[in-house]
Amino acid sequence: MSDTRDLDILSAAFHANPFPTLDRMHAAGPVVRLKLPIVGWTWLAVTHDSCTVLLKDHQTFARDPANAGSRTQARILRFLPRTIGLLALNMLGFDDPEHRRLRGLVDQAFQRRTIEALRPMIAEIADRLLDRLQGRAEADLMADFCRDLPLSVICAMLGLPERDHARFRNWLGGLKDTASVGAVIGALPGVIRVVRYLRRVSRPGGGALPEGLVAALRDAAAGGQMLSEDELVSMIFLLFGAGQETTTHLISGAILALLTHENQRSRLAREPDRIADCVEECLRWVSPVQMTKPRFATRDVVWQGRQFRRGDMLAAFLAAANVDSAKFVNPHAFDIARYPNPHLSFGTGAHFCLGFELARMETAIALERLWARFPGMRLVEDKGAIAWRRRLGIRALVRLPVRLAA
Repeated sequence: MSDTRDLDILSAAFHANPFPTLDRMHAAGPVVRLKLPIVGWTWLAVTHDSCTVLLKDHQTFARDPANAGSRTQARILRFLPRTIGLLALNMLGFDDPEHRRLRGLVDQAFQRRTIEALRPMIAEIADRLLDRLQGRAEADLMADFCRDLPLSVICAMLGLPERDHARFRNWLGGLKDTASVGAVIGALPGVIRVVRYLRRVSRPGGGALPEGLVAALRDAAAGGQMLSEDELVSMIFLLFGAGQETTTHLISGAILALLTHENQRSRLAREPDRIADCVEECLRWVSPVQMTKPRFATRDVVWQGRQFRRGDMLAAFLAAANVDSAKFVNPHAFDIARYPNPHLSFGTGAHFCLGFELARMETAIALERLWARFPGMRLVEDKGAIAWRRRLGIRALVRLPVRLAA
């Protein structure tokens, strides 16, 4: 069994080339133990099978630590400003039946407009952003495209006035280094401003557009129960974060993958109908969401050959599951024709990502529109210009500088 005490899953170097570290994880067994910033010692499931079981066995592994005998989270929340503490009220932090209640309300709101119906809007936003790049020799696609597309789409879906869209970029712009306690604390004022704004805009007459998700969630009812104002604000914040942050890094990672694998980029140009397969491979190979929220053992149990105690904390390391050689042939290779491709980038089980179809559609449209406009696009020659963030659980580029014309 390999020694995993010095495993690095935070640094920019790891995110630039995660495969050696992921291979070491697999060599150590189906679960490895690491000390992570802020959260402390955590067991990580690193194989496809162990991640799948961890995320599906809701009797043995709870999302809410209170269901595993821990009151630590509740004690911590009492010391946080109420504006921050209410963000824990979203469905990601609960088990059934509370999770089912909250998700049912969100599902009901999403059904008011199918994701496919959003295609023209997403394409129009992408084209408008690319219009700004026309005539330029170079661009940083992170700043000029990859962030703005998901931001504009989720704000439009939520029904937030267009004049307010730029506020979110400014308010949340400081939350870039989640491995640093100081960085997280420094970003809190922006988070507080967002929460206060969402509370105001979500009230009747607060400014949310009537056809958006904010209004739909406010009015949604399932089984005679509606969201409280705190639950509504927390849910909107979750949808905004999930709909913007992770999709930003999927799109940017997908662009970088194609720019650094010319054979795959050429194949996609010859076979444009493979765009859906390409997006699935980007989800697997990039793995923008590296790990899940933690689970907690609800009882003493022997699992994956190890003894776990009630309350022990575990998480699924999706990036490792997505390159498990027991599940994928030649897992380090980027292959847009890979089939089958049972990646776990959206998770699995009851907490399977609600916005999976939206993320797929946005990425496909982004890639199609970008290369239709700039078919000769390539990376700038200085490889050092491609920079990754120090992040826990998210694989995120700092910048993506490209030459737009051949």
